[in-house]
Amino acid sequence: MTTDVARRSKPQLQVSLYDRDLTTPTFIEDLTEKVEGLRFSTGLHGGFKSCTFSMEASLGEQWEWITQRLNYRIVIHEKTTVVWEGRVEEPKIHFLSDKIDIVCYGYWASLTDQPYHTAYNAVASVIIKAALTAASPDISADQTNINSTDIMIDSAADDSYLDISVQALVKKLLDFSDSTAQRWYFSIWEDRISYLKARAVSSLDWRAELADLQGDPSLGYRLGDLWNSCYAIYDVAGVLNRTADADDATSQSRYGLTRQHVVPQLGTVALASAEAQRDIFLAENKDAWPRQTQLLLGNNIRDNDGALHASCRVRAGHVLRITDLIPASVNISTVVRDALRTFFIVETDYNADTGVLRVIPDTSWTGLGAIIASLL
Repeated sequence: MTTDVARRSKPQLQVSLYDRDLTTPTFIEDLTEKVEGLRFSTGLHGGFKSCTFSMEASLGEQWEWITQRLNYRIVIHEKTTVVWEGRVEEPKIHFLSDKIDIVCYGYWASLTDQPYHTAYNAVASVIIKAALTAASPDISADQTNINSTDIMIDSAADDSYLDISVQALVKKLLDFSDSTAQRWYFSIWEDRISYLKARAVSSLDWRAELADLQGDPSLGYRLGDLWNSCYAIYDVAGVLNRTADADDATSQSRYGLTRQHVVPQLGTVALASAEAQRDIFLAENKDAWPRQTQLLLGNNIRDNDGALHASCRVRAGHVLRITDLIPASVNISTVVRDALRTFFIVETDYNADTGVLRVIPDTSWTGLGAIIASLL
């Protein structure tokens, strides 16, 4: 059983600063005792997303940050586990006070450094590997965690498929999913290693109880988020075409209406590619999923074996179950993404001062804040 002491205890985090040499990095400074207001997040697509903190610093030290430490590497450990890694991007100095604010982004942000301009006609996984090699020098050459997709995509579809950043390319390509209509996510984690995986909810990573939740946990529904019919628009030799309608009869019967979405113009893509993007949209939106408005966890959480860990270890891509939301009639050994008790996490935000972790599952409403966060 989780004790009150365990619930209150905050993890000991170590914040380390390295120079910008990623091949043979030089340790610069241990910032652990200096940082204030430390927060860091993870997300999909992306991996490690943003990290912010402030420090007391003389004016001379502040100038050192803005003149010498841009693109330096920050690594945060909880014991021996890396819980965040990224680069210094936005230092802000204060002329009239001994304080500096630092904003860092994970190496997902480095995928905006260079455009990719080589023509292609291949599946997304192959294109992404080539783009990382050609235009993402900060990312590890280890591509063993990039799983294979199967939908062919041609850069000749229209002008928007070339001369864009690798980050924009990844998002564009993965909207096509694959022939099984699975949601695919790209991420960059420890040691700047890239991952491309289909969403998997076959096993649990973390377990929590209602008593572990803070604030006012709630679930909201919106009929306007439901789409149970879909078609896509694409070109054939410059002529506008539409795929056949894809319908989910079960959803249409359950909710007593048909709501049809149109996937906007995809350009000159193969029919199978247009159908794949149509099918993944339908698969993701045919049910009225609950929209989380508040899911906050305290300092600690248990893994699937019941061992206690700091909640800062939870990251996007993990699967969380709130155990006492499961009715007695449900087989608790079965892991199914239902967004009522079992959640696939697409974003986390950890506040080191309060020890509170904000968890966003993949059925959450994507409002303006979420859209902005996805761009970081």
